[in-house]
Amino acid sequence: MAAAQEICLCLPEELLECTFKYLDGDNRSFMSLSLVSKQFLYITNRIRFSVTITDETIPFLPRLFHRFPNLTSLNLTIVPKTVEEVNALLTLISTFPLDIKSIRLRPKRILRPIQIPANGLIALSKTMKNMTSLSFYQMGQFDKKNLFLIADCFPLLQELNLCNPWLTSDTDFMVDHKDPLLALPNLRKINLYGNYIGDPDQFANFLRHNCTQLQEIMLSLGNLGNMTVLVL
Repeated sequence: MAAAQEICLCLPEELLECTFKYLDGDNRSFMSLSLVSKQFLYITNRIRFSVTITDETIPFLPRLFHRFPNLTSLNLTIVPKTVEEVNALLTLISTFPLDIKSIRLRPKRILRPIQIPANGLIALSKTMKNMTSLSFYQMGQFDKKNLFLIADCFPLLQELNLCNPWLTSDTDFMVDHKDPLLALPNLRKINLYGNYIGDPDQFANFLRHNCTQLQEIMLSLGNLGNMTVLVL
């Protein structure tokens, strides 16, 4: 072990970093490597691009983000009590010098349904300009206004998931001729599974017309199950 460690320490840091990247973000492997030496710890910290944030880690976010300065993906597995708590968390995240490209919020446990954290998204949009993937699961309710808000905040989105709301109605995503343009020119995939879409064909056409790069739309057909539309 000591001999192998000595050999590794003689290798250029760039070579070690390229080698470690082949682990493709395997956090368990990174953890094992970080115990070998301070050099390995430094390298694995630098190439760690994704972390999971829980309620227990929120007080230590400054330390966490300092340790992993190149994060691009955050998985928020929290127990939100109010939408204000989520707004505060996203606003706090927006203050750090990170280039986050993906955020996924899946409540670990739901005490009460909460709405989309609009203020937090607006705060994030001011500093996280390169967001390409956004996912919200099991929020109180999603509707068309959420889509326009998200489009205004993150126009470079390529993937959007708004799935399994607590409440849904056939008017949530009703298309109106007065609707403005949904400015998501790079959007390739949208998942609205669990939302009741009153007129799926009309809404799918609305999305295709607005998002010319769209390749996949996932909608729910009432109680009939899922419908996946591939856009060529």
